[in-house]
Amino acid sequence: MVSKPKTVYLLSHEQPPMLGGAGVVAQTIFTGLRALGLNITKSVAATHFASPFARVAGFFFAFRALLSDVIIINDLYYKKLWLTLFRGYCCSRCIIYLHGSEPEFLIQDARYRDTFLNMCIKAQKVIAVSDYMKQKLLDSIADEKIKTLVAQNTVVIRNGIDTECFQLQPEVEVVRPLTLVTASRIVKEKGYIEVAQQIVKIREILDIPIRWNIVGDGPFRAELESYIKTLGLSEQVHFLGRLNHRQLATTYNQADIFVLLSNLQESLGLVFMEASSCGCWSIGYNRFGAKKAIIAGQTGNFIDSPEALPNAIANYYHDSTVTRTQISVCARSHFSAVHATTQLKNTILGIE
Repeated sequence: MVSKPKTVYLLSHEQPPMLGGAGVVAQTIFTGLRALGLNITKSVAATHFASPFARVAGFFFAFRALLSDVIIINDLYYKKLWLTLFRGYCCSRCIIYLHGSEPEFLIQDARYRDTFLNMCIKAQKVIAVSDYMKQKLLDSIADEKIKTLVAQNTVVIRNGIDTECFQLQPEVEVVRPLTLVTASRIVKEKGYIEVAQQIVKIREILDIPIRWNIVGDGPFRAELESYIKTLGLSEQVHFLGRLNHRQLATTYNQADIFVLLSNLQESLGLVFMEASSCGCWSIGYNRFGAKKAIIAGQTGNFIDSPEALPNAIANYYHDSTVTRTQISVCARSHFSAVHATTQLKNTILGIE
């Protein structure tokens, strides 16, 4: 007798065009598993609903997911909702993704701690998007017995990128200034002030026109725009707002260097991978998840402080041995999502 193919339901409140790692992972999971032949359905993105109804819609999708054989719970919203509705039960068919903030918002919150840990133990599998994320979760668990059980049920699957979208595009013959780009939610902790301060010094060191494109939106944008004006950089800094993946790929292709000096404990630096796949040289801090998103000397380099940024940019600018094609080829070979989605498919099907 031929067994019935498994049905999969993906719960993700955050999805593109919201700029964030969890949303990008959701899209990669969905498109990747469909391409591999799995019968997967997903919840509708929060952005498709008016604000008062977006959260309420989540209840419908959570109950709808119960009709499927495997349930992938992707982001923090659906973890909290699942724990609230089912109190740690109905987890044996669940695959739980860990992106970064689970220790702070679930384990350190007494309302969720016990039920979340029970969920991690009883789930079909817990998937951390990086080695750093797995260790961060385990470090937050005080009880050694529970920590061991959670560790036994947790695997690392580093999410890759859509290399069909993020790839090197034909160069357009146009003279442009040295162009930096940053893409993230615009919050102070992402290091925007530090980069802005260093751009003034970069102009002095290189003595060439410089442009900085900022992709995304967020609560810190107005204050950042005001600060940039006080530095006299209004003509050099351009806010592009939220972009879809195709637009973002084009923006990367029109830039030379991707810079993100985040002060947050990022679990995985997908934006570094995407930018490098489009030929951008990436510069970031040598810590947390970013350490796995940059291949030092091939797709970018690490710095330890904002003050090191001007020299890092100058060194790349004067290095004629590294080409956009070399950066892109290296990034695409290392960061393609195909490997990650194949691992996930095997997890769903119970293939070790």
